[in-house]
Formats: sequence, C-alpha cells, structure tokens
Amino acid sequence: MFNLKIFKAISAEVLSIKNDLELSTEIQLINKYKTAKSEAYKEAIIYIFKDRGYTRLEIGQLLE
Repeated sequence: MFNLKIFKAISAEVLSIKNDLELSTEIQLINKYKTAKSEAYKEAIIYIFKDRGYTRLEIGQLLE
C-alpha cells in the first residue's frame, strides 16, 4: 500500500513536469535547461526538442 502511494505521487509529479515542458516555447525550454539542476530534467527537455523535430546539432546549438 505504501509503495502504491509513492508510485502515484511520483507519477503525478512526472506528468506535471511533462505537461509543463511540452507547453513551453523553445525560449522557455532553453531557459529551463540552463537553470535546471537535475540531469533528468535536462534530458526531458532534450527529448521534447527531439519530439518537435530538432536534430542533435540544432539542439546542441540551442542549448550552448
């Protein structure tokens, strides 16, 4: 029962972050990437760019 509560809390947090990132503009994502402390958060931002059709080169240039 305790594990289920933890899973639900984490799942809700992940979905919240995912929705927040997907609704962000490119400029907002770049700023969030540059200020993020979590590597997982940065990876999620990179995934969003890939999902929007950016190449690895373009993503690298945007996030420099």
